[in-house]
Amino acid sequence: MENPFIYLFIGFLACLLGTIPFGPINLVVVKTTLDYDRRSGIEVAFAASIIEMLQALIALCFGMLISAFLEANVFLKFFLAFTFIGLAIFIVTRKPEPGPTLKKQQSRPVSFFRNGLIIAGLNPQAVPFWIFALATISQYFEFQYTDLTLAGFLLGIFIGKFFALYGFVVASTYLKTRLQESSTVVNRLLAGILLFIGLTQGWNAVSSLLV
Repeated sequence: MENPFIYLFIGFLACLLGTIPFGPINLVVVKTTLDYDRRSGIEVAFAASIIEMLQALIALCFGMLISAFLEANVFLKFFLAFTFIGLAIFIVTRKPEPGPTLKKQQSRPVSFFRNGLIIAGLNPQAVPFWIFALATISQYFEFQYTDLTLAGFLLGIFIGKFFALYGFVVASTYLKTRLQESSTVVNRLLAGILLFIGLTQGWNAVSSLLV
């Protein structure tokens, strides 16, 4: 199968289905859009889409090696656990700034593109997801990754990720005009998901030591 458009469509569909469930990236996009504006949410979505494409490429090239490394490296598991737990605590304990969101929109004190790169890069589930996704895809399609087909597959992943996250930006813009406390709700939900990921990574690390 050498048609690059088929690779593009499969990459798009796999990434779209993998992005729709709520996760830290989705909620960061929602939170950024609620706290600032649509443009800021799009910046995070664009950065996360680039990282997703790179993570899929890494999984494609070094899938089994990375899977074995992640499973054996206890220090990395503890590092990820403390990182996500720390982010959850920071989000919960940070006091919201008073005043209208317009002030935030004008100042734009941080690089939202950079934030998207960092959060997406720290996501411990991305590469294992693509290892699993690629293994599943290979059961139905006999892929031959040449320069053109690989480019089509990665482009499909980028489009699928950005399309899904842009949907969250649009939904957040709609929500922003109707709920005054929506940002607080999203903060708690995001903190809960980050805490869950951190505790899961911590439990995996402890379990590795006990085996």
